[in-house]
Amino acid sequence: MDYATILVHLDASRRVYQRLHLATQLAVQFKSTLVGLLAVGKPDPTAVRYLVDGDRYLASYNEWQHEVGERARHALMDATDEAVITTQWLAPDWATASTVQAEAHLADLVILGQRDPTDEEAYAEPAFVESIVLECGRPVLVVPYAGWFPSVGKTVLVAWNGSREAARAIHDALPLLRRAETIDVVSWTPSHALKGPWLSPPQYAVEWLARHGVTAQLRSYPDEDGHDIGQRLLSHAADRNTDLIVMGAYGHSRVRELALGGVTRTLLQSMTVPVLMSH
Repeated sequence: MDYATILVHLDASRRVYQRLHLATQLAVQFKSTLVGLLAVGKPDPTAVRYLVDGDRYLASYNEWQHEVGERARHALMDATDEAVITTQWLAPDWATASTVQAEAHLADLVILGQRDPTDEEAYAEPAFVESIVLECGRPVLVVPYAGWFPSVGKTVLVAWNGSREAARAIHDALPLLRRAETIDVVSWTPSHALKGPWLSPPQYAVEWLARHGVTAQLRSYPDEDGHDIGQRLLSHAADRNTDLIVMGAYGHSRVRELALGGVTRTLLQSMTVPVLMSH
């Protein structure tokens, strides 16, 4: 298994260059085809239909999308100029999260940026990142909006709770884990809760990785005070100088909203290093 195709989301945000840097680096490392997908949303249908100057609004919107697309296309070209990889540029009209979800089915890894509430130019469709993580069927590497990350995957933290999502995540991250220098499998076990028979112990993650030639250290802690596991993960990552967290994403779609698990929500809101999520 390898990442033959990597899809990176491009928009007008300030952090698009960080995403491109990591996407290009990974594409070179895995000899992947790198696909840059422009997705900046669609015009407001109410404005188009009911405003007196709706046609002018639509024309202005399309012109803005074209300008953003040209900047993003040049950014992709600049980032990959000296890289010996195949690149592809996609700029469908009025692309949304659903567009990214569909195009992700041709990719092996999707790279997105964490929502930056201070960046007015960043694409801000409600639950954009969350919906793609839960619906695209591919591992998603989410890059924080704060900080600079020259590389990813040397020192890895694998979050383990024995669930299907956790097992899916280490499987999807295997190409990266095979190249890591240090891997910690981290687990917190509540002492007061009954363990479901479908959940496996953290040692299983270490043994599974070993069968693929990957060495990992198990770090299992009791969870007796019920503190936020998401914050503990971030604290552990900081203590260990982690440059990548691998975890299962928990949640499901409801009518017009997404219900996320607590750890998933915490990491998407407060991540300090890139996080690879699988659902």
